[in-house]
Amino acid sequence: MGSVELAMVVAAALTLGGFWAAFLRPRIRIRLEGADRDPLDRGVMLPDWMAPLYPLFWPVLRTLDEVGVMKGDLAERIARSGYAPYATISAVWAARLRGMALGLAAMVIGMGLFGALWETPFPGVIAGLAVGLYGLTAPDREIARAIADRRRRFRANMLLVVATARGFLRAGRSFDEAFSRAAQGDGVFANWVRFLIARHNSVGLAAIEEGRRHTPDPRDPYVVRFLDMARLAWTGGSGMDTILEGMVQDLAVDMEQGISEIVTTVEPLVLGAGILAIAGYVLAILMPVFLGSEAFLGF
Repeated sequence: MGSVELAMVVAAALTLGGFWAAFLRPRIRIRLEGADRDPLDRGVMLPDWMAPLYPLFWPVLRTLDEVGVMKGDLAERIARSGYAPYATISAVWAARLRGMALGLAAMVIGMGLFGALWETPFPGVIAGLAVGLYGLTAPDREIARAIADRRRRFRANMLLVVATARGFLRAGRSFDEAFSRAAQGDGVFANWVRFLIARHNSVGLAAIEEGRRHTPDPRDPYVVRFLDMARLAWTGGSGMDTILEGMVQDLAVDMEQGISEIVTTVEPLVLGAGILAIAGYVLAILMPVFLGSEAFLGF
């Protein structure tokens, strides 16, 4: 490492250490203001080791968000994920800050390591930027995976709840009572139905749009049909029985098709594994013959 590169590494380490020592004591709470503020979001307290980095990274993070590095409405995606693994906007921003902090640490370590090995700190800078970008976008990837998993479980639980509620409706129960009884168990759709009915009791028909925002896929045709059925039930309209009957039949067909696709995908693998097992068994029997084992041949 040349004297210039060594001076750069030492200066960066001293600056970071002094900055860290100057701001280590206070604890900082992340809480968005303005249009991004959630009235139920009380903020997330940063750990001590991240507190000194907050003034450095917060403007950078807001700038990246304004230029569109993170796509989509964050509050909407959190609601679609079922508030897991992040329950608030502040928790996502804190995770993004943590990813950027790890990127800075990787950059400092990489500058020293590559500077000592290759006499240039630039590979360490590139590695730190890569780690920081990965950590910056990690919360968004986790939310996307949670939405995909919730969408799958939502559809699987829908058929059970809707089919059960159909029996209560035919027995003369109201829409709210029928689906409240059908949604007593665990399940993503059951939890969502209880939430929808509770919100309707509080805010009226505004619960329909609120419930739509809290589904894993607001454009799912079954969600649209169910909310149309709920609107008909709550406004005294007709045609609810037709919508419900069609939903049960279509959901059953979709589930059957899904199972068939899984069987079609797995069947060749099972058949191939069986052929390999038989071939291995035959080879194990004939191996002594091929090797000329006298014990196996009897002489």
